[in-house]
Amino acid sequence: MAVIPRLILVGKSFRGDEGDDVALAEALIRRDPQATFVAWTRLHGLAVGTLRRLAGPGNDIDDLAQEVFLRFFRYVHKLRDPKALRSFLIGICLRVVRGEMRQRWLRRFLRLTDGGDAPEPAVPARDGDGASDAREIVRRYYAILDRLSNEDRSLYVARHVERLPLTEVATLHGLSDSTARRHLLRIARRVAAMVEADPALSAYLAEEEQARRGKQTP
Repeated sequence: MAVIPRLILVGKSFRGDEGDDVALAEALIRRDPQATFVAWTRLHGLAVGTLRRLAGPGNDIDDLAQEVFLRFFRYVHKLRDPKALRSFLIGICLRVVRGEMRQRWLRRFLRLTDGGDAPEPAVPARDGDGASDAREIVRRYYAILDRLSNEDRSLYVARHVERLPLTEVATLHGLSDSTARRHLLRIARRVAAMVEADPALSAYLAEEEQARRGKQTP
């Protein structure tokens, strides 16, 4: 269960119904105790949604979210630009998930088969259950992302799943815009090749493309 930060109401406190994210960030920077609760309630949904898209299925999102907010409240007073509050939170989400991916890789390494390969689950037969098919597609997509390095996965998801602006992606990863663009192009080509090599994913994308073209036909 997620833990809501405890409040110590002393002095003049920030009111959650006043101002926008900039006002909230400024209150957090000056360590206003009421701002802690406001930040939790206002930003919790953003953090959980970001973590779900970054980590994919099969992860304890509540635990990851709690770790994100522990780090957020520990370091938010160092935020230099109050306008970057949400980017600051997303950056923490990226780092927490990258740590989780490292742990997942280690767990997988310890469970390798005798031949040295990770076991490949069988692909279930298509039974007409759209929900089951969708879950399988999502699982296979994230299995491809799991094959990327932590840095590559973080870059790819930030840009193509979270759809952050290139400049923001570059800043979060400590790269120049041109370097980030070059890395993203390389990663996108690799992901596209792996998707093309997966029969279920490639068939799904072909069907989606056909459906999209059908909708565009007058």
